[in-house]
Amino acid sequence: MSDDPGRRLVVCKDRRVRYLTIEIPVRLWHRIDGCVDNSMAIDVVDGVMETVIAGSCVRDAGWRASAAHEGEHDEYGWPPHDQLLAITLRFAHWEWALAQLARWAPFAADGGADDADIRAMISTALTSG
Repeated sequence: MSDDPGRRLVVCKDRRVRYLTIEIPVRLWHRIDGCVDNSMAIDVVDGVMETVIAGSCVRDAGWRASAAHEGEHDEYGWPPHDQLLAITLRFAHWEWALAQLARWAPFAADGGADDADIRAMISTALTSG
């Protein structure tokens, strides 16, 4: 705190700007990464820069978590599929990622089993976080 009596500490109470770390298996993170990548590719054509910005933040968090893994990586730079990645994002970005999973769920080739798992994982963490 400052000795200046005119200054005061202001704490933001908007939870959307707070950060939350969720440990997610690589195989489930790939689903998020793919949905986000699809959204970015479509929306940039339409000039929806909010998607490009949010998507860049989300995908970068995954890449950073993957790079931090000290063990084995595949030819694309990802750890083994069962490895947990500690992904840190703002609440708002987690909520946005959930929206992208929902956006692309109708096109899931596997029937969306992974989508249900990852949505439950993120929703639970958001509720308790």
